[in-house]
Amino acid sequence: MDDVAKARAQLAAMRQSLAGLKVHQARLAAECRSARQNEAQLKQQLADLLQEADQVKLKRKDIECLFYSDEGWGDWEEQFRRQVSAAKRDIPPPMSPPALQELRLAGTELRLCSRSPLMLWAPHFCTEEECAQLIDLGFKTCKRHNSEAQQMQRPAVGTQEELRGVATASLEVEDLPPEHRRLMAEMQRRVAELTGVPVHQHEINPFLKFDQPAGQDLQGDDLSIGLHMDVNGGFPFCVCSVIIYLNDVEQGGRTVFPCTDLRCRELGCQLARAGHTHTSHSSASGEAADLVRLAGEEGLRISPRAGAALWFFSLGDAGEVDGSSWHGGAAVGGHLGKWTLQIFKEVPLPQRTDLGAFCAALRRRAAGLATADLTSLD
Repeated sequence: MDDVAKARAQLAAMRQSLAGLKVHQARLAAECRSARQNEAQLKQQLADLLQEADQVKLKRKDIECLFYSDEGWGDWEEQFRRQVSAAKRDIPPPMSPPALQELRLAGTELRLCSRSPLMLWAPHFCTEEECAQLIDLGFKTCKRHNSEAQQMQRPAVGTQEELRGVATASLEVEDLPPEHRRLMAEMQRRVAELTGVPVHQHEINPFLKFDQPAGQDLQGDDLSIGLHMDVNGGFPFCVCSVIIYLNDVEQGGRTVFPCTDLRCRELGCQLARAGHTHTSHSSASGEAADLVRLAGEEGLRISPRAGAALWFFSLGDAGEVDGSSWHGGAAVGGHLGKWTLQIFKEVPLPQRTDLGAFCAALRRRAAGLATADLTSLD
């Protein structure tokens, strides 16, 4: 009889424990539902904040208009056209024309330059005619930078080299005349297909740039305007960039990426972790000067080739600023200036709530596209 009573008591206790577990399970389920609802609300709030921030942030053209000079082109255009006509007679024709019907995503047309920073080279991205049309657009839209703007670009240590002449334009594609609008829309479409990032309203305007030649031979790569990362200027979602070279140059004008070298990479990552994105930042004077100095000795140098495009990443796999992506344009030697079209790809607004996954997927895609390496760049 006692055994039966004990068994009944144990069964009652077990039933009570089970009832308690069910109550606890129900409470946990309610908390999970509440957490999911809170997560959804927080994601929506973040998306709303990102959209609001994008609406009020300065556009690149708003910043650059402070740097423009009223001097006009002067004799820059005449000198360039005279020099480029003379140079064409000395440049051999390409081995084969660009394969325009196959957007350059084939392995033989997209070449891996570096994995850190992740960088690829498309040797036949634009035709000669497209390059000429873009240069014409540049002469119609670009404005020379004033001396104050050029001085601000120097490394914080204050170098004494002669200021370099630069002219730029931040292009509102929809405001261009029809023929130029079609051309720029095609460039944007082509870059979107290359990078995997669609054209969208929340990205930086395409950017045309002319670098005035020094008019003399230069020794090494003059990086007196310093180095930067493309998130500089308040664009933290600039995941990758494409530089399209519109003409060959006589000398210099190379795009220098010092952080393919380990010493420079460590220094670049240190600067990036401290929040610096340009070597002109005054609080980074010592480290910035070291990086610029080392950039003259180390790293990867990309020479301009008319019609070629350089594609590189500024954000890493987790969406963080890639401290190896520091770069700068070296001064142009000789008498022929350098034209480039730069298209910056920002993460679309809906993907910014899961930035790491988006950046990681883009980088995996890019690394998988190239089968040829830098040794075949020329």
